[in-house]
Amino acid sequence: MRKKLTAASVAAAALLLGGLATAGPAAAAAGSSGAQTVTARYDCGRFGVTDLTIEGSADHGVGSIRFSTSGGIAPADIPADSVSATLRLRKADGGIASFSGTANAATPAGQPVVVGPLTGPVAAGDRLDSYIPAAGSGDSSLSLNVLGTANTCTAVSLQTPGPLVF
Repeated sequence: MRKKLTAASVAAAALLLGGLATAGPAAAAAGSSGAQTVTARYDCGRFGVTDLTIEGSADHGVGSIRFSTSGGIAPADIPADSVSATLRLRKADGGIASFSGTANAATPAGQPVVVGPLTGPVAAGDRLDSYIPAAGSGDSSLSLNVLGTANTCTAVSLQTPGPLVF
């Protein structure tokens, strides 16, 4: 007798094996995708170059993104929901998916900052990777405002282990 594989059983098996569980188009079509985590390098100008850890998931066509930086330590206490950000990711078809919001947990000075959830529309089968703007375009991959200080960052690498798949 054959057992029917579900997205949950595939994800559980992948987690047990120490891999990254990614829900493919079938899970997204059913309404939601499990959380996926990727990393990419971003150049944030005067604030330096950092590895951005991005966690993405989807529920009924709405993508949700959280991100943190490898060196992003709060310089001062940051109140909840005081960081606004827009993260742009490149779709496999060449389009851009934007995730925006003003969302973060209260973060004491000296602690890592986690931003999100940022939300944006996604479709079943969307494959989203780092948006690396063309040189000289003036475009950015990430824009954020923290405690009144605006900054932009540009992705300088594709995501590892690969694109987020919804």
